[in-house]
Amino acid sequence: MTSKYQQIMQDIIAGIEEHRFKRGQKLPSIRQFSEQYHCSKDTVQKAMLELKYQNRIYAVEKSGYYILEDQDFQDKTLALNPEDFLQLPYEDFRTCVHESLIGRENYLFNYYHQQEGLEELIASLHQLLMDYHVYCKKEQIVITAGSQQALYILTQMQLSWDKQEILIEEPTYHRMKNLLEQQALPYQTIERTLDGIDIDQLEQIFKSGKIKYFYTIPRLHNPLGTTYDSETQQTILQLAEAYDVYVIEDDYLADFDSTKTLPLHYLDDNNRVIYIKSFTPSLFPALRLGGIVLPHHLCEKFLQHKSLIDYDTNLIMQKALSLYIDNGMFARNTRQLHQLKEEHTAVMKEILSQYQLPYPYHLAHELLTIQLPKGRITARLKHGLTEGQIIQGPSWDYLQLPYSKAFEKEVQTISKKLKLS
Repeated sequence: MTSKYQQIMQDIIAGIEEHRFKRGQKLPSIRQFSEQYHCSKDTVQKAMLELKYQNRIYAVEKSGYYILEDQDFQDKTLALNPEDFLQLPYEDFRTCVHESLIGRENYLFNYYHQQEGLEELIASLHQLLMDYHVYCKKEQIVITAGSQQALYILTQMQLSWDKQEILIEEPTYHRMKNLLEQQALPYQTIERTLDGIDIDQLEQIFKSGKIKYFYTIPRLHNPLGTTYDSETQQTILQLAEAYDVYVIEDDYLADFDSTKTLPLHYLDDNNRVIYIKSFTPSLFPALRLGGIVLPHHLCEKFLQHKSLIDYDTNLIMQKALSLYIDNGMFARNTRQLHQLKEEHTAVMKEILSQYQLPYPYHLAHELLTIQLPKGRITARLKHGLTEGQIIQGPSWDYLQLPYSKAFEKEVQTISKKLKLS
């Protein structure tokens, strides 16, 4: 005989499969279900918790339960159109923004700010970071207005009078380099190629005693797409400890690392790593929210500087992002996006197998990067491409092609022209 709570579950699941319940739709209240099925509220609550565990519904504090996925959405995910997918994070996040406002007038207008960020989002991010093998205390996490704000604050922090310079990879994330140059801050560079960095050179730079930070993107590097091997990671940390250098780990593409490389933060036993997580690549550029994990002894100094920039990081967006993470939408949409990128990368690999490129290359995150000696990127080669970009490095230049419908044609053109040059 079917129990009451099983009947409630079956009816809700049937409603989803028969298209009577839509994604984001609010379910009747616990009291309404209790009256409808002539059972206790505890019985209804048991059914709700089980459906939540099965990722059929999600809970919004002081609001109720909502449908996480309907049958239409489940059907669509089997054959997802890339253009349609771009709308999904937006629609899901809009639902979360809406829910963050419902019944929260008193909460919003009487909120006592926390410079480190909304307590709910810190808790959500704390759980999410564990999926990346970033283990820390909640009090080490600070929510920022994107990774750029976090980087700006770090560059303003005076750690010691004898260490004033920042070391960056070359090439690197262009906004980090612009940040240093616009402030006229002293910095050094170390060349990064498809093979990584020169560890001996890194030690010599650290040994100078001038470096306070080493800014690096260990996995899925921007712009090269490469990832440090474990030996390089361990050596970086050993040198950082030996020469009193903090490592800023920008892990902006952690969600898309198929190899599940361990972050520097996980390997750090000496509180040398400052970990930065951005949500922009996984959601949309307009969401300027990020998180930073700091060694305990740097937290207070960081918050003091942050208080000079903003009173609060956008409260409504913080609440919405917390809901978005907690109800499983972030994980689901990231998983779908990752799957889509993996499919595109497989197509690119198949195309590359048909053409023999005469120079080293790396394929990651829907991006082909070819490493070329100086002088090989001619005007004729540049003008023969409709896609792609040129990146100049100290010893090498890089030709990059993104995934597109024209990818095979572009590879064919490049292969021919490089063999002739």
